[in-house]
Amino acid sequence: MNRKLKSHLLAALSLCAVSISTSYAEMREWTSKDGRKLQAEFVGTSGAGSRALVKLRLPDGKEVNYPVSNLSELDRVFVKGSLPTDPAALANEIDKLVMAKMKEAYYGLRQDMSDLSKNTHLTVAEKIKRKEEIEREMEMCMPNPRTSDEQFMRRIYLDVAGRIPTYREADAFLSSSSRNKRAELIDELLDTDAFSMRMYNFFSDLFRVREGIDMGGNSDLKADPYIEWIKAAMKNDMPYDKMVREMLSATGQIWDNPAVGYMITDNGMRLCNLSNTFTIFLGTEITCAQCHDHPFEQVKQIDFYRMASFIGQTETTGRMPKGDGMEMSMMDMGMSIAGGNMERPDLDYRAELTRMSKIMKDAGKLREQDDRDRLIEDMFGSMRFNVNDTKNQKVSLPHDYKYDNGEPYQRVKPSAYFGDTVNLEKYANPRLAFADWVTSTGNPRFTVNIVNRLWKIAFGLGQIEPVYNIPGHLDGQAQNYELLTFLESMMQDMNFSIKDFLRVVYNSQTYQREAETMTPTLTQVDNGTYHFPGPVLRRMTAEQLWDSLVTLTTDDPEGLVRKGWEEYRKVMYTDTSKLTTVKQIEDYKNRFRAVGGLAAGESGEMMGRNAGRISGQTMARASEMRQPQQPSHFLRMFGQSDKQLIENQFTSGSSPQVMALLNGKITNEVLTNPDAYLIKEIAYGDDRRGDQIDKIFLSVLGRMPTDSEARKASSGLRAKRDRDASERQKKDQEVAAIGNVIWALVNTREFMFIQ
Repeated sequence: MNRKLKSHLLAALSLCAVSISTSYAEMREWTSKDGRKLQAEFVGTSGAGSRALVKLRLPDGKEVNYPVSNLSELDRVFVKGSLPTDPAALANEIDKLVMAKMKEAYYGLRQDMSDLSKNTHLTVAEKIKRKEEIEREMEMCMPNPRTSDEQFMRRIYLDVAGRIPTYREADAFLSSSSRNKRAELIDELLDTDAFSMRMYNFFSDLFRVREGIDMGGNSDLKADPYIEWIKAAMKNDMPYDKMVREMLSATGQIWDNPAVGYMITDNGMRLCNLSNTFTIFLGTEITCAQCHDHPFEQVKQIDFYRMASFIGQTETTGRMPKGDGMEMSMMDMGMSIAGGNMERPDLDYRAELTRMSKIMKDAGKLREQDDRDRLIEDMFGSMRFNVNDTKNQKVSLPHDYKYDNGEPYQRVKPSAYFGDTVNLEKYANPRLAFADWVTSTGNPRFTVNIVNRLWKIAFGLGQIEPVYNIPGHLDGQAQNYELLTFLESMMQDMNFSIKDFLRVVYNSQTYQREAETMTPTLTQVDNGTYHFPGPVLRRMTAEQLWDSLVTLTTDDPEGLVRKGWEEYRKVMYTDTSKLTTVKQIEDYKNRFRAVGGLAAGESGEMMGRNAGRISGQTMARASEMRQPQQPSHFLRMFGQSDKQLIENQFTSGSSPQVMALLNGKITNEVLTNPDAYLIKEIAYGDDRRGDQIDKIFLSVLGRMPTDSEARKASSGLRAKRDRDASERQKKDQEVAAIGNVIWALVNTREFMFIQ
């Protein structure tokens, strides 16, 4: 412990340095938030973000530092231009806050150790146990060493791109002589499709995005517009508060307004939707209050129903005046689609189903016992999903309500039980008011929730755990209250840009330290006493693991993308009355089936069913495949969420996982297949054996082999050679040997974990 402290003392002290940005001095009147005034010269600023200080020179020549956050709005605007906004400056503030907390904790633990011998309430055995706990926690109050370039590169690719780097990407970064190459790589990755795919995986677990969309996941509605909308939001850096506001307030049908996918997810389950919304966007679990006053939170049962009343007028399905047709609702909204046909607003889809089914049956395309074409029925059935707001409030207190502040079956008015007061008169309907209330900067949990979750993406552990149970009072509950409030203000100052927020976090020295290999105890997690000497050592998620295998087996990991939104709209706008032949109807059905297919990334050209397949297995990124995969799929086996519950993924190990890696199809038939990209690159390239081994290690583990590893790998490549074999047989043996080395490295813990 002492050696570690000495080796990083200089680094720790350097983080505490305060840089002052100077400006031309001028005498002016300054006003504080509470109206006090002061004449002083503006000298400069120190710090960044919410912890910034303005340096003022008083008339008597004395200089004082004053918090920028305590100035009047006009003065804050005046100072803002002199405050550093670059990621490095903001990251430095994160580092200082983390270091200050570790220092405080370290000296507190040292005092606990000193007081331990005087404690008369503990037995000798209890003192020994407590001494070991204190020593362990003191060790974890020392910042870990800085990562090597190899460690940083692999980690940042997994955290930002969601996969390991390719050989060419790894070689380019490690060969770069730029002094700012880490920051440059962060910027580069944040602007890739890989980042959008990685963040989609995160949000799809959080929002429970799945095929069929609604709670059972078995509806006939396609999820593709919603999926593509989330990815586009990440790619275009849609402000997070705007994204959430759109999800909570969206109306219409999914092929025209994909954000309605969120409300449809809990189709017909208003109370569940409210509970899920609080958990997802406010980090607060209030489900208990649906049945009784919450035992741990300051929320009563009547509060729950008042909140639910905000969405009490919202319907997720509804009949249009002309049967189940969607055209009336689209016309009412004034929408039109290029290539669509709006000539028959009075079309009766029930009659259309009967008519088209008869054509198919007369042609022998239906079974003897069937009178309806099931796919056409599903297509028309999906038109019933239509998010809209009525004037009829459908939320009232339950029949067994027992408290004296209400009566059973009593209708309650929408009301927020914390945060800003909501003025319903300003809004067309209560749901719009609710969307604004949830995403308001005046809501004490909205911003804290998202920064806590994003911090967990980077560090493997939130500032508050569990992330879905943010307490009413953060001071004394958050692991590092000053840091969390700084992150909160930073996110708001960045107008809720997820990219800019993560850019700062990933540029911090706190993130760029080696992973902490000592697992935080449950006590540390519960009490918030893990102080981030480095990110927590953690296993890849199922999606990171799968996407890394895709990287090893395909020449362009992001080359295949799921497409469907545009075609889905066109299909749903088809004037089916003009489909009068079997071929026309079959083409219509085939267009519907094709929605959600894989397309070439850059060209957008739809690919065949065998696109990206190796040994019969589609090797496309997890975000582009079925949501979620079948229970038997590699992704589900390694922890992909079933998308039924919020963040239902897992990274714990199991015997089936071991067997899948050792004996499964993905590692034994796909990864080692002669058509796998890395094997072809090595086997048919011009590299010498030593270069081949370097390329394998750099591709799989993101680093060069040690001398011992290189000798063993070289021996493995030689072991399968047969001098008497034909040239074709020798090449096959070489390919198999290369595959064996790749297989061996993929089965290491180093590959599976994020260092």
